[in-house]
Amino acid sequence: MKLRFILPLLVLLGSSACDHKAGDEPYSLYLLFAEQETDVDPYQTRVLLTPDYLRFDDGEGSSEYVLFDRRQKTIYSVAHETRTIIIVKPKTHDVKPPFALQLAKLELDDMPDAPSIGGQRPRHYQFKSVDELCYETLSVTGLLPEYIQAKREFNQILANDSAQTLLSTPADMQNGCDMAQSTFAPNRHFELGFPIRLWKKDAYSKTLLDFKGDYVIDAKLFTLPADFQRLTMDEIRRTKSFN
Repeated sequence: MKLRFILPLLVLLGSSACDHKAGDEPYSLYLLFAEQETDVDPYQTRVLLTPDYLRFDDGEGSSEYVLFDRRQKTIYSVAHETRTIIIVKPKTHDVKPPFALQLAKLELDDMPDAPSIGGQRPRHYQFKSVDELCYETLSVTGLLPEYIQAKREFNQILANDSAQTLLSTPADMQNGCDMAQSTFAPNRHFELGFPIRLWKKDAYSKTLLDFKGDYVIDAKLFTLPADFQRLTMDEIRRTKSFN
């Protein structure tokens, strides 16, 4: 990671770090991320957060979005093109990894001159499984704890659901990093603070561009289309098993 690449971002984020104080209730937060994947043009994602809801979309006017009802612990993925809503309901699991994941994390002290954000210096971490580098983060302790809590809840619901299909995955397709991130340790990077940047070399990156506290959010953004077809993940899995 080039320091000259990340320094302007840190200065920008540091200047807005006082927009929201941890522990304020009620709260409404806006976050904007830049994401990039292999063979995909860079794109931006918006996150809207309240104590009741977490919404992911592509920005103003987006017709495709993911809505997390935090009280019901249920995730809804809304697709206007197909007029469908995919539902991920809360569940538990006792599935074990097929082999020892050997999870590890390493802090690299390569950001000594980085500007502080909310009084904390960003730190560079690497996350591994079975000696493979899974991904890296540039994280800030104490930044946006409400988002971290909501995203941990969201990730855990997806992880519990993904466990339902893990055992049917062929052995030659099972990978320690993938299983850790999707099922067994989806939140390990949040133990070290808020990741203002997360990346996997030559594969994926996600960078925080902006955030605002006390953001005015239209309540309609937390509603679901009444006339769309609804399908649970269990129903989808049963349909695929018959095909």
